[in-house]
Amino acid sequence: MRSRPFVMSRSAGLALASVLAVACGDAALAPSTSGTGSSTGSDTGFDTDGMDLALETIFSLDQLPRFDIRISDGAYAALLAEPKEWVKGTFEYDGQVYDNVGVRLKGNHSFRPLGEKASFKVKFNKYIGGARFLGLEALTFNSMVVDSSMLREWISYRIFRELGVPAPRVGYSQIYLNGEEYGLYLTIEPYDDEFLERVYDDASGNLYESDKSADLDTSIDAWDQDEGEDESREDLKAFAELALEPGTAVFYGEKALVDMPRFLDFMAVETIVGHFDGHIGGHNFFIYHEPTLDLWTYQPWSLDQALARHVTPYEHAGYLGYKCLHEEVCLIDYVKASQAALVRFAGIDLITEIQKAILLTDAAMRSDPLKPYSAEAVESGRTRSIDYISGRATELAPQLDCLVDGEQPDADDDGFGPCFQDCDEGDPKINPDAAELCDGVDNDCSGYVDDVPACECPSITSGGQTFYLCHNRITWLDARDFCAEQGHVLAHFQSAEQSDEVWAAAKEIDGGRWAIGLNDRITENDYRWLDASEPSFTIWASGQPAHQLDWFDCVFLVGGKWYESNCIERGSFICTDAP
Repeated sequence: MRSRPFVMSRSAGLALASVLAVACGDAALAPSTSGTGSSTGSDTGFDTDGMDLALETIFSLDQLPRFDIRISDGAYAALLAEPKEWVKGTFEYDGQVYDNVGVRLKGNHSFRPLGEKASFKVKFNKYIGGARFLGLEALTFNSMVVDSSMLREWISYRIFRELGVPAPRVGYSQIYLNGEEYGLYLTIEPYDDEFLERVYDDASGNLYESDKSADLDTSIDAWDQDEGEDESREDLKAFAELALEPGTAVFYGEKALVDMPRFLDFMAVETIVGHFDGHIGGHNFFIYHEPTLDLWTYQPWSLDQALARHVTPYEHAGYLGYKCLHEEVCLIDYVKASQAALVRFAGIDLITEIQKAILLTDAAMRSDPLKPYSAEAVESGRTRSIDYISGRATELAPQLDCLVDGEQPDADDDGFGPCFQDCDEGDPKINPDAAELCDGVDNDCSGYVDDVPACECPSITSGGQTFYLCHNRITWLDARDFCAEQGHVLAHFQSAEQSDEVWAAAKEIDGGRWAIGLNDRITENDYRWLDASEPSFTIWASGQPAHQLDWFDCVFLVGGKWYESNCIERGSFICTDAP
């Protein structure tokens, strides 16, 4: 396998390059002479001496910067109509005003329109070629509407960077739009050519984004190409073709195309922070091809749902991660890399840093007029995030303790060892390749008994209607399909009394969440059963439905009440006879 040569930090060289570019007159965005700030430094009016220091401050916990974005009435109307199309605006920081910057909104499930807690992208070179702000082409401002702790992304990106994974720098800021306070934001360094220059020895390659589940086993046209002059996608095609070949050639040997130390660390940190909405789930990540080495690395993205789900080290569903886990040599390397990552992770004094982040942002959080949750909810979210990250090493260490003398044992000689795969080393007929036999045994080591559609779930009859209580935790969407494959539908109820009776039976099996067929996936706040009929009753829990979070479209029974949640949330599920 090709190796990455050791190189010293390039920060000094990048700083010099930025200063030289400013001296040439086209790389730094000049403050407007009509603005409120004064001009210092170079002919462009940019203080090059303080540029690096100011940039590091933005991404530190030393101060909470205020950024003012201003757009015209026409631009405001344009963003209301087409929120992801660029409009011209101005950007102000520390008394300096910068004209003709690009402004647009961002987000998918976290998207909010203007007037609500919108997330922003500001592109400094959108209308002025070569323009920069403190050496940056752009900045991203995330509203954190999905993260009631307002800590998850900051903590997670911090861990990725600390453990050697290419990841953006992040900080906190307050955003004002046309003088109106929009609140506390996470400031994120975007993945662009400035990022590539900072992180890679060769920044001339292509950067691709998996935004809508693009992966190596999908069409290469499904990927967004964010950087790189070569738009043929021949590099991505070659990567995908080798990855799809049986065996480990994409990982090891003369043809290998993966920067393995970085990739294994990427997988390990996704597990540590529980990033189920990233490559673990098959989307929300970037890949970069470094031409000189002819190697690919993976970068994390969209971490606002991290530090919540307690994923195991072996849940990677992204194509390359899944392939690694199912190739013995790669699996062993991954376990070793994860063990080493846990040791390094345990050495980070995160609690001190988190306390500093809370101290820095607390007042801004409380004054934030657009956050979709109370200050009490933020405090509770902080506690959950801290508890999660504090106990993560202790939680994961036993799950990774599956090697003997650096190898995976196979006591029953069935080709599977204890590193997540073989749940019964005393029976060669029980392993991940075995068929589920509907015999009360977890034959395929999924963690659940008789958890395939061919096996009927326990049932209860209420009001002349049969309900099937399936206790294998899958997503709401998968539960819908599971029920359909059995000839059933995800449950609908005729009355609150019927729902109560079924819940009483379900909670005897599992007191957690149970997916039912109610949802508002077609029209927001119009809740329907899967046959499109309206419920004749409601049993929403306090504070529900959560329709203000418009990516929460699917309903679960929790404690006998209806709770709306993300359709990719996992739970047990209830099927019933199709109408």
